Amino acid sequence: MYKYLGLILAILAVNNIITVTPGLPMAAYYAVFGVVFVLGIIAEQPRFDGVITLFVLAIIFSLVGNTIPDYFKAEQRFVSFLLIFCLLSPWFFNNSLSEIRRYIFKYTNLLLIAVVVLSFLGNVTGAFSGIGRSDMFQGLTSHSMLLGPIASIVMLMAVWKGSQDQVKRKVLLVCIAIVLICLYTLLLSGSRGSLIGGMLSAIVLLVLAFRRSFSKLIKLGVFLVLLLAATVPYWSVYTANIDKKNEYAQEEGDNFASRSELWGYRYEEFQQSPVIGIGFASANKGEINTVNGRIEPGTSWGVLFAQLGILGAIPLIILFISYFKKLYQREDYLNKGKLLFALLFFFTIHMVVEGYILGSGSFMFFYIWLLLGVIKNRIKEKEITIY
Repeated sequence: MYKYLGLILAILAVNNIITVTPGLPMAAYYAVFGVVFVLGIIAEQPRFDGVITLFVLAIIFSLVGNTIPDYFKAEQRFVSFLLIFCLLSPWFFNNSLSEIRRYIFKYTNLLLIAVVVLSFLGNVTGAFSGIGRSDMFQGLTSHSMLLGPIASIVMLMAVWKGSQDQVKRKVLLVCIAIVLICLYTLLLSGSRGSLIGGMLSAIVLLVLAFRRSFSKLIKLGVFLVLLLAATVPYWSVYTANIDKKNEYAQEEGDNFASRSELWGYRYEEFQQSPVIGIGFASANKGEINTVNGRIEPGTSWGVLFAQLGILGAIPLIILFISYFKKLYQREDYLNKGKLLFALLFFFTIHMVVEGYILGSGSFMFFYIWLLLGVIKNRIKEKEITIY
């Protein structure tokens, strides 16, 4: 049963980011996650995580301690948040929830590989351009800034598989091909945060995988540098979208001009209420749609401090540090823990430039909390399946 529940939820989540298929109404989407969570806790009494409890309490404090305009629909958004958060995150834990998260993770990763590969094939064959309204490559997804991090996630999985001991030659070649596809996709999507985060996370993963074989790590590093230098004429022609953003940034005198203003807004909001924040799902700086309450967060870390204050941000920082430490200390011959470490490292960087950590309707919200739930599985020595 858990396998089928995981498959259904993975399909629903990935389907919401695909433009060529009809999406499920969000109310129904949230309800399905809520029902599966109830099934999970009925099957076996769960335990709960104390650090995440503090995080949820901080959200409640931010709601009751602030007067939030009605158009933000903060209470309604909090309910939506909980319906997905309770199932995916490590807040509640038992064997049933562990199995559900295991299969959601497995099938989500398989679907993401398919999305990236099909987006690439559609572009190079001319079957469809995959160019969105912003003239950036978005493939099958609804936005280039969504395709970028997905490509980084898939690239890390390919690097993980290819770095295993005694990997078969055919498998290694497939892994290299997927890495190249992901790099092509990242360059065309123009997502600098995803490109930087993905490349740094891949390096971290390789260092972890070969940390007990320093000579092999050095040889691999030299090979990659020489390969990168030798292929500049081939991949540099695909950097137009990255160059376009860099040129705009230079004109503005800021390497991240498109984000600096948003970071400034979140800092100003934090200064207004540094302890409990200005309120969950709200803002008082920047562009605010007073009809539906939508805002442009710009940064997940900034949103945590701005909306929830120190009380909300610190528990999550503690959780991340704790998980990094525990993943680093555990060894396994398939390097699953090292991949989880690299994925968490990627999100730590990517959350600086994209604000989805509290946005329950976002696919990246879905994936980061699922990842944290799967890491909990790993720490509790439960089985995890990458794909």
